[in-house]
Amino acid sequence: MDTITLGNFDGIHSGHLKVIEKATSFSGETCLVCFEPVARQYFTENSWSRRLTTVYERAEILSRLGMKKIMIIPFNRETVEKSPDEFLSELLEREKFSRIVVGYDFHFGRNRSGTVEYLLQWCTSRGIDTIIVPPLECGDEPVKSERIRLLLEKGELQNAEKLLGRHYSVTGVVSRGKGLGRQIGFPTLNVRAPGCKLLPESGSYAGYVDSGEGSRSIPAAVFVPGRATGPVEAHLLDHRGRDVYGSIVSVSFRKRLRSIASSLSIEELKKLIAADVQNVRQYALQEERMEDLKR
Repeated sequence: MDTITLGNFDGIHSGHLKVIEKATSFSGETCLVCFEPVARQYFTENSWSRRLTTVYERAEILSRLGMKKIMIIPFNRETVEKSPDEFLSELLEREKFSRIVVGYDFHFGRNRSGTVEYLLQWCTSRGIDTIIVPPLECGDEPVKSERIRLLLEKGELQNAEKLLGRHYSVTGVVSRGKGLGRQIGFPTLNVRAPGCKLLPESGSYAGYVDSGEGSRSIPAAVFVPGRATGPVEAHLLDHRGRDVYGSIVSVSFRKRLRSIASSLSIEELKKLIAADVQNVRQYALQEERMEDLKR
């Protein structure tokens, strides 16, 4: 292996993209090495629900970026207890890399004692080229996953997108719901994401649903319930009524429309959802016009 790049890569945000771009700029093969679960998830006994990408989503994004080889290292007690030297020696034995690319804040080994300074010294003594990618700043602060999480939790989609370099999305399995949406004339797909996945602030959003089967993304009125109360619900503007239960879809969030409204009658709820749908139609039309101008 010529080059490896190493990190958690949760979110694969614009800072991560800078690291990946640097790693793939060299000739020869490149391997991305990441951990599963991510460190924060492991240390909270898997109860952490703020991941920006699930293992499936991370693999999908990396595939779209053209990353052909991905190595996932189990993040478990054995990995946590390894010294920096043990970790690097085992990694070198597995991949025989001649170059390593990491971000400026990368830590590894027991008690995070492995620093980029240690990595540089260790690799230099073995004739391995070491590239430390400096921080990518946005708004005078480094782009970091925690910044993005906080923005999403406040419903600040546009600011989060700037740091991510893409629209935020949730991928999950379509399941059966209570059928209330269908009863009031707005049938929805109930998309259950893994429990570790961070959902944006509860409320209604303009979004798109993508089945990942080569078909076009469909505009949708998307509803995120209060924390841990149920699946993400998406009313497709181009609803086809076909059976999609059990399939995997991706829901992307584009614009926050409103907060959750409580204590509504059925008629009031129908009017509110109808207004959401109209707002989504207007948003989708604007998107289409923007795409036409780019052509």
